[in-house]
Amino acid sequence: MEENREEKSSPLKQIRTFQGDVAEALQRQNESLVSIQQQEASRRSILATPLETGVGKKKFYLLLGTMLLLALGATSVWYTYFEYKNETAVPVLETPKNRFFSVDNEEKVSVASSSRLDFLTTISSSQTNVGENETRHFVLNITTAEFFKILDTRAPGSLLRALDQHFMLGAFGKSTFLVIKLISFENTFAGMLTWERDMARDIGPLFTTASLLRDTVSPPVFIDITDRNKDVRLLEVGGENVLMYSFFDNNMLIITDNIDTLRILVERLTRAKLSR
Repeated sequence: MEENREEKSSPLKQIRTFQGDVAEALQRQNESLVSIQQQEASRRSILATPLETGVGKKKFYLLLGTMLLLALGATSVWYTYFEYKNETAVPVLETPKNRFFSVDNEEKVSVASSSRLDFLTTISSSQTNVGENETRHFVLNITTAEFFKILDTRAPGSLLRALDQHFMLGAFGKSTFLVIKLISFENTFAGMLTWERDMARDIGPLFTTASLLRDTVSPPVFIDITDRNKDVRLLEVGGENVLMYSFFDNNMLIITDNIDTLRILVERLTRAKLSR
């Protein structure tokens, strides 16, 4: 009976001994099953890191290269378009500040330090080759005040102060015109009424009717007329119109020697106003 008990208890003792050995080994190394798994995972991670890092770098450099190529391509396209636009663009011509409407042609006239006689001679010479129905602008490098000073006019100071510095002198066929921007319409109008007695003598030689203006009575007598709903102050000699002035939109003063020229100027100024 005892032998049988020993035989039966013997396997149980061996199992306990094996488990005890394992337990003692785990205790001796201060390790657990969880720590062993963690160490194994860490080992695998360390082994995999160099490979994954290498793949990441390749992807980064590939992405960087792609971005650089796209940037270079975009820059190339923009540069090509910019050059094409510059080559095909219509050149912008700077309009002189004293050109108030479209003309057929322009002529630069240098009058710096000119005397009254030299100035009148220069303008007269420029007018001789203007064709019929041709509008020519004489581009002068002087202000309105300098223009009146060169001509040695007797225009009142109140008138000169009411005029802008920009003016336009030109010819339409054989007719001459003068257009001046205004600072004050009221002062200009009053100043022109005062200047009428000297205007023919001061600026008359600029116009093609200069020979007739010499025969004007003293003082000259301007009359009021209306032409195409436009109020005009007109000077006649022997039944012929020799000098006249009118206003455009109370912003510009027009002086000319021919009623047809006045109509052309009003039409051109109106067209220029509508195109703005």
